[in-house]
Amino acid sequence: MKSKINYTVGSKIPGSRFLDIEITISTKEDNSFEIALPTWRPGRYELGNFAKNIRGFKVTGVDQKELYFNKQSTHVWLINCADESEVTISYQYYTTELNAGSSWVDKNQLYINPVNCLMYIVSRQNDPCTVKFDVPSNYQIATSLTSNKKGLFEAKDFDELADSPVICSPDLKHNTYIVNDVTFHIWFQGECEPEWEKLIPDFTAFTKKQLEAMGSFPFTEYHFLFQILPYKAYHGVEHLNSTVISLGPGKEVMKPKLYNELLGVSSHELYHAWNVKSIRPADMVPYNFSKENYTKMGYLTEGVTTYMGDLFLIKSGLFNLNKYIKELQKLLDRHSFNYGRYNYSVCESSFDTWLDGYAKGIPNRKTSIYTEGALLALCIDILLISETEGEYNLDSVMKTLFEDYAKKEKGITEEIFVETIKQHG
Repeated sequence: MKSKINYTVGSKIPGSRFLDIEITISTKEDNSFEIALPTWRPGRYELGNFAKNIRGFKVTGVDQKELYFNKQSTHVWLINCADESEVTISYQYYTTELNAGSSWVDKNQLYINPVNCLMYIVSRQNDPCTVKFDVPSNYQIATSLTSNKKGLFEAKDFDELADSPVICSPDLKHNTYIVNDVTFHIWFQGECEPEWEKLIPDFTAFTKKQLEAMGSFPFTEYHFLFQILPYKAYHGVEHLNSTVISLGPGKEVMKPKLYNELLGVSSHELYHAWNVKSIRPADMVPYNFSKENYTKMGYLTEGVTTYMGDLFLIKSGLFNLNKYIKELQKLLDRHSFNYGRYNYSVCESSFDTWLDGYAKGIPNRKTSIYTEGALLALCIDILLISETEGEYNLDSVMKTLFEDYAKKEKGITEEIFVETIKQHG
């Protein structure tokens, strides 16, 4: 029977912006083991160098005696635990910025993206985990993790834990809606007043259309976690059965311009529940947190998702034709004025996200997997509809990939993607 790896996360001095983290591990059969911090986070295909935010790393045995350790690389520590039945690893993690992919602590919240700050035992990534959030009793906890009778939150393995963000706060605003027996949670953290009478019908509308297209949902529930900021912000990150979306300024969130952005990023992130959290390039099955996970299929993971996110807004009636065409025009403008398309393909640009994909880079070097991928998706969709007189479209292709590969935990290759398109054309 696998023993659980137990985490405790809190902040003794929230104003310091440091998280206090403890990991307790049963080590009865080990003389030593390696513990590591992920080098990157899914959804952002670049090295994150999260270990630079760690201080005060310490290892103790059952009797509180400090144990020897040796740092093996920037993100890996070797722990000597001979004759110890259990060890506790403690350290502090500095929360440097507040966005959809970071971690943050202040007097109003404890916000954790575990992939930033929680370490994993290299030889035991498949062991179950529990997490205790050391927060005041008046705090609500927003997360897709489930809690047990002891108030601990559980994950079947580190992959699930790493992909399950958490917001703990006394100020969370929460509502739900149900589509096809799946419960969808909407959480708001920050200064804004959600207009639920508008939000719930609109979210229900695009969710219904996505479920109709894909046939079923990969999970029994889903969580939208909104970090609403007082300044301009727009950022979304997909997770296993949740997403974190940062938007701002908060006073503008329910006004038409930013509300349209809210709908757009929410539809995009929900589609990721199928595309990349379920339908995933074989290069990333499973995720390897220790190094770059190269793939040339960014046009599928992000491009198709960008195209589908907006498409479902017009299909659900939330965007009219003029508004949808304006979104397409933005993509065409980005394509037309980026001369990097003459130098680097979308596949090459996907591979090199690990090099400079999120930086401006030198002039006209590369393209965008979001822009070029979305336009490729548009072309595929139009060709399929035209060739089959509307019998098949890109929805049909993605549903087949979900049914025949994702549900069987098989990764997608470019050959599989192309062949699936041919089968529907």
